[in-house]
Amino acid sequence: MKGFHHSYRDAYDHYLPKGIYPFNSINFRNLVPTCHECNSSYKTQKDPCHNTQGRRKVFYPDNTQSYNIELAINLKNRDWQNIQPDDIDLIFGPAVLNEEIATWKEAYGMEERYKAKCCAEDDGKDWMVQLHDEWKNKGRNVQEFIDILATNTQRSPYTDNHFLKNFFRSMVAK
Repeated sequence: MKGFHHSYRDAYDHYLPKGIYPFNSINFRNLVPTCHECNSSYKTQKDPCHNTQGRRKVFYPDNTQSYNIELAINLKNRDWQNIQPDDIDLIFGPAVLNEEIATWKEAYGMEERYKAKCCAEDDGKDWMVQLHDEWKNKGRNVQEFIDILATNTQRSPYTDNHFLKNFFRSMVAK
């Protein structure tokens, strides 16, 4: 999302698609700031409230209540240099939000996107290189790396993918 110092803004998504819910097309609470990739590549005209099985629960984007979504990353293949999306299991929670999380994952392709991030050379693989090459191979204490990562993720959880690194930190600590 564009910040305060940008001269233009990202798109707004009609959370309830205007083609399905035309009466909501001018409702300001139906306009959700979203990036181009989320809006145009993943959600497109999907109806978050209904799928082929019928009505479903959703996270309401204008809700003032925040949700703490849990994520566990389990690697089936410890060869992180050759990791592929199929080698990764993502477990989302808490269970009380399973229906809303399922809708979010389907509407925005969250599993595909998180797995791709974990497998990318400049994201997840780079974190493993930091751990392995910059810490472990140089005789440094891996726990020190994990502690530094914990401090950074708590200080600024959304900077530099810290929201994912926090789960990565939990996985490495095991």
